[in-house]
Amino acid sequence: MDLEEILIRAKNLNFLGKPPVQEHILHAEGFLQTIMDNTDRRQPGKVVDLGSGGGVPALILADSLKNWSFVLIERKKKRANFLLWAIKTLSVEERVEIICDEVENVARNKKYEESADFVTARSFGPPPTTAECACRLLKLRGFLVVSEPPTTTKRWENPALEETGLISTKTYKQENGTFQVLQLQKNPGNRLPRRPGVPKKRPLW
Repeated sequence: MDLEEILIRAKNLNFLGKPPVQEHILHAEGFLQTIMDNTDRRQPGKVVDLGSGGGVPALILADSLKNWSFVLIERKKKRANFLLWAIKTLSVEERVEIICDEVENVARNKKYEESADFVTARSFGPPPTTAECACRLLKLRGFLVVSEPPTTTKRWENPALEETGLISTKTYKQENGTFQVLQLQKNPGNRLPRRPGVPKKRPLW
């Protein structure tokens, strides 16, 4: 079974959104291009994906970046089990890890804290929630790449972003989507991320 067939199964299980599978793949390729524009292509990196769901963009990225390692975080057990099946089917389980837990918990685990060159987020949550959950997972100078609405506003421009250590660096408007890139330029505040659910219920801004 190839990657497209796996994604079709994900869609049939309602783990992907309404667009056709091919559109999901194209959108993931937008993530790939954005990552490539912000990395030394000679060196393999590590990606942590937030709320991996049916595997977009993470499975497409893992299929393309064959020397990179990945951690896919999904709090819903059925979706996490699907992702476990998918990585075994694709024979990438040696470099792709699936974690069924809240992102806030994973970010406080010493194994994953400050471990990622890139954190990716597609439909994970609004900017303050995404920034808070991602910041502690990133290495210093690492990048958060977020899929943005087609008509973006200044969603990331808020003084409260400073506590996360992230700064907004560039918005990429591509044929395959719009992507916001932020870079971790200093260590996040000690209290971040807060307990599971708090970043969503009481966002930083």
